[in-house]
Amino acid sequence: MTPRPSRADPFLHDPFRGERGLVGKILLAWLLLAAVIVVGAIDAGSILLTRWRAADLAKDASVSAAEALRQSGDEEQAKLAALDTIADADEPVRLKRIGVGGRAVTVVLVVRADTLVVGRIPFLDDLERVTVSGSTSAPRD
Repeated sequence: MTPRPSRADPFLHDPFRGERGLVGKILLAWLLLAAVIVVGAIDAGSILLTRWRAADLAKDASVSAAEALRQSGDEEQAKLAALDTIADADEPVRLKRIGVGGRAVTVVLVVRADTLVVGRIPFLDDLERVTVSGSTSAPRD
């Protein structure tokens, strides 16, 4: 028969024997969670900032087009004024549509946000691509 270990041996009867390194594991899990939250916040901020800047540009383009439409009455001149405003902005936007109907001008732009992770995940790709529009009605003389 083998002798039984004595109760005085602290290493054999340690009640926390299976929990060694638990604090480190919990700390690592919290750090990983914090990193995911920080990256998500950065991506969300980038998307919101891109949306805000593109909406501002679309509004500026529609205002300049509406002003050109008021002055000349020509839809082509209004569209050219909107295109000039977009080109002068030096923003990486894609023009989707310029609509001139009656006395109103609508400019629709598409832009991709600079993100850390969202653009690399295929099913989140729609979040990275931002579509905004700006409308302005041309005032009557």
